Amino acid sequence: MSRLRLSRSRRSPSATGHILLSKTDTAEAGTPVTSRTVPRRRTNSRTDSPFWAALFVGPNVVLFIAFMIIPIIWGLALSLYDWNLIGEPRFVGLGNYFDILKDARALNSVWKTIYLVFLGVVPTVFLSFMIAVLINTNFPGYTVFRTMYLLPIVISLVASAVLWRFIYDPRVGPIAQLLSAFGISGPNWLQDTTWAMPALSLVIVWLRLPLGIILYLAALQQINPQLLEAAEIDGAGPWAKLRHVIWPNVMPVTLLILVLTLRGIIFDSFDIAFVMTKGGPLNSTDILAVYIYDLAFSQLRLGYASALSTVLFVIVTILALIFNPPRRRPTNGDPV
Repeated sequence: MSRLRLSRSRRSPSATGHILLSKTDTAEAGTPVTSRTVPRRRTNSRTDSPFWAALFVGPNVVLFIAFMIIPIIWGLALSLYDWNLIGEPRFVGLGNYFDILKDARALNSVWKTIYLVFLGVVPTVFLSFMIAVLINTNFPGYTVFRTMYLLPIVISLVASAVLWRFIYDPRVGPIAQLLSAFGISGPNWLQDTTWAMPALSLVIVWLRLPLGIILYLAALQQINPQLLEAAEIDGAGPWAKLRHVIWPNVMPVTLLILVLTLRGIIFDSFDIAFVMTKGGPLNSTDILAVYIYDLAFSQLRLGYASALSTVLFVIVTILALIFNPPRRRPTNGDPV
């Protein structure tokens, strides 16, 4: 079989940058090739210039450095000093970190933060997955529900805290009114040391659900329908398909939701806790973010507050690695 034979003498670039093929050129033996133009790849030196990439990426890099990298470095440096924002900073080295081990309130705040994380992460992941699966089945009225579950994203954190503080009101709140209709006297949710943290975690879960549902919906729509059809042919019921087909396919998204929920609970829960309980009652909701705020802006102990912020950063990093450990990139010899 003869291959495509093109004589250089018969090829000439046209004025428009295309290559003209002669009628006498052949693709197969005895098969004429009609005249046509083959477009030549052009490169735009203006758009391919590194200047344009730097122009678009540069502002974001500057903002990231100014509002993320520099504050982190400044906080780490400040944690080595004793400073009340008025006098001269006094270098104390690691003294602020050793003081944490002797501070009962700091240790209580670390424990309350970890407690809130586990109260919020597991329900958020489970409910997000189940609601996403339910919405993905297109049940009757799912369009209305699909719109309503996004409400927590629209409402600001402070407005959400005020709303839920009214809901938990032991006198006129909806929960109290509902319980009183059945002759039940509910507790003072936000002033009870037993119920304050679970009540707070419920608000956190409500705020974190929309993001988890959106991510799970995107993952569910990427599952190959043939896998579900094959499972049905093999006799798998709804629970078996959910456990052996759907859940393994959304596992990467689950790890992402775990990390995002972890970050959101630790850093975004300050507004909720401060507006609803201010760390009370009896420091039962005194998470690290609330205690750090009190140290920095009420007691003016900026160095000690920076040390606690560093501890909070370390806790977030450790928990993120636990929930989503780094994985080695597979090589050609590794199984898929």
